[in-house]
Amino acid sequence: MGTPLRRSAILLASSLLCSTALTPAHAEPETQSENNTETETIEEITVTARKRTEKLRDIPFSVETISRTELEQKRIIDGTTALRDIAGAVKPTFGDRSNDFIIMRGVGAVTFPLSPDDSSVLTFIDGAPTSIAASNSAYFDLQRVEVLKGPQSTLFGRNTSGGAINLIPILPSQTPEGYIGFEYGSDNQRQLEGALAGAIVPEKVAGRVAFRLRGIDGFIPNTEGSDLGDETSYVGRGSLLFTPNERTRWLVSASGEKTKLSPIYYMLEGDGMEKIAGYSVADENMEFVNLSSKFEYAFDAFTFTAQTSYHKADVNSRYNALDVHLASAMSGLPTSMFADPATNHIYWTRDESRATQEFRLTSNPGYAISWIAGVVGYQDTANLVQDNKLWLYAPLMAGTQDYNQTTTGAAVFGEITLPVWDKLKWTVGGRLTHESKDFDNLYTSDGTPGTVPSFAEQGTMSYGFWTGRTSLAYEWSPNLSSWVSVARGYKGGGYGMSNHFAAFGIPRDPYDPTSMIAYEIGSRGSFLDNRLNLSGALFYNDVSQEQITAFNTTTLEVLALNVDVQSWGGELEGSYRIAEGWDVGFGAAYTQGELLNVLPVLATLVNGLVDGNRIPNVPEWTLKASLAHRTHVEKLGLGSELGDAQAYWRLDYSFVDARFADAGNMFLLESSHYLGARAGLEWEKREFYLFGSNLLNEETISYGNVYAPSAKTGEMLSGVSYARGRNFGLGAKVRL
Repeated sequence: MGTPLRRSAILLASSLLCSTALTPAHAEPETQSENNTETETIEEITVTARKRTEKLRDIPFSVETISRTELEQKRIIDGTTALRDIAGAVKPTFGDRSNDFIIMRGVGAVTFPLSPDDSSVLTFIDGAPTSIAASNSAYFDLQRVEVLKGPQSTLFGRNTSGGAINLIPILPSQTPEGYIGFEYGSDNQRQLEGALAGAIVPEKVAGRVAFRLRGIDGFIPNTEGSDLGDETSYVGRGSLLFTPNERTRWLVSASGEKTKLSPIYYMLEGDGMEKIAGYSVADENMEFVNLSSKFEYAFDAFTFTAQTSYHKADVNSRYNALDVHLASAMSGLPTSMFADPATNHIYWTRDESRATQEFRLTSNPGYAISWIAGVVGYQDTANLVQDNKLWLYAPLMAGTQDYNQTTTGAAVFGEITLPVWDKLKWTVGGRLTHESKDFDNLYTSDGTPGTVPSFAEQGTMSYGFWTGRTSLAYEWSPNLSSWVSVARGYKGGGYGMSNHFAAFGIPRDPYDPTSMIAYEIGSRGSFLDNRLNLSGALFYNDVSQEQITAFNTTTLEVLALNVDVQSWGGELEGSYRIAEGWDVGFGAAYTQGELLNVLPVLATLVNGLVDGNRIPNVPEWTLKASLAHRTHVEKLGLGSELGDAQAYWRLDYSFVDARFADAGNMFLLESSHYLGARAGLEWEKREFYLFGSNLLNEETISYGNVYAPSAKTGEMLSGVSYARGRNFGLGAKVRL
């Protein structure tokens, strides 16, 4: 550990020297409209990262934002496309959507979340938590996305030890506004979306409704059925904003999402087979519901907020336990032996809910001391029914399991920022939480020899723990600040979702809680008359007893265990307005990390796992860059018949370094490059544009695992999933 810490110290000293040298003179930020090309400054960003509206430069920890304009121009439509724009964050995917999860700065579940209430990096909607199953849910009709890095348990709770992604929807407005847009592209990609907002009762009640319909065809040839990768989704949101007087504000919203897809699960790589699937059944249906009420009343010195939220996720997944080509190559038997879903399947039914009630008091702006304090209660439920059948692995893969877990918790929290002297501020905050988990599981045999007829498990666990953060922030000038922070994160233990040994009447062992300490030092500033924005940070995370899904690909055994994790690195991101109508964006993240104190049982189960292995799914480097230009058409020599029309184009690039897909560091995912483009014309609230995604046509392997030697050649076989290749199309939009 000495080497990375010495490197960090050198980088820290360099950053402080640069901060001092680059301290700018004070310049008030200029505001601009989304399409204004006349001003050369970049609008100052405000966020709600600490559950109150603040300028981004006042936040004493790392926050990345994606604006409404960027979401649209970069065609960010869900968690997967958003993470291309977030340096240092990755989302492992198994080919479906419901099993996606997020890792930030090397912190998150190792290989796979152990239970549905894992919340290492969680997605929130205006501060209301969703489930981990919603990590890849739709991003639509949003004002901005806020990405909070490092432990966020102090204010957001839910054991968010790695970070939080907060989606901020566009609010209802008294002024009539709206839009409707349409896209069509290759792979029969189609999208229709729109929104409408305005006054219902002038000055008192405003409303907004928004929707999106989207679909795309499959792209993976499948010898046993239709192509894999097709997807259809329907998303909608309705909200009402009540403002009966100047002090009172009540926002009520409801949203829903329904998605149907044919997931791209593991297919054979090896024995000359490449990018051909063999699934006789592969479908997934997902439904999300989000209900939220946020009541605010402003007293003279503080604001009272009562926020109630309910999230529900229902998932039904059906797929073959093994791709028929992979199973055939491993066993030496013909593919027909595995083509019948009756003897080769995994069927999941997954119903989850999260109910939260929070009351908090927040100091009003304008005071030297700012603070927030509150109480919260919550209950999470999960019911997972899994029906397994694969005769090749019987009796481990035989029978039905009905898993139930209820997590009930309550917490008190608070944070205060105090002026130490003129330009130095100290922030300290904490949360005390009590949480209990009630679990039961019923295994029912399908009659496979060697299994018990049925087996019931149950258990209860309770935890009392604290999380918190303290930081010092120094304002070098009105446009430049630096901070140093220390935060503690925590995740409760529990009972893993999988226990194949229930078939023999053997209960699962609970896994232990996880705790971590995160250190960060960073700077954020605006330079060159606010045309250049820079933000950088160094971090070090020390995680004790991180939760790991130990999976043996040869026997399909699964155990819920723990392993220590350490990660460290640095990040830099920024934007620069080169000249009128020309903008550049850039970002880079460097992350190193390793698994430590590997238990013998863990090393025995997971091939290749030893102390010092790289954290799976965590690339050493992630990069992003963009170049955008916007100008009036007259400057291009075009006629004036389009009025005050503007032409624009942009390129967006991202890079994800090579990384191991498994804890044993047996399967290396190659590095990948992504290039997207958009060009269009806007005139009189109308827009027409062309777009392209993955223009380099890199059909990279998005996930993989080494399984077993080939029965025919002895070559090691792998199961892999692929990302979609090049896609392009056109779109049009009309705004009110």
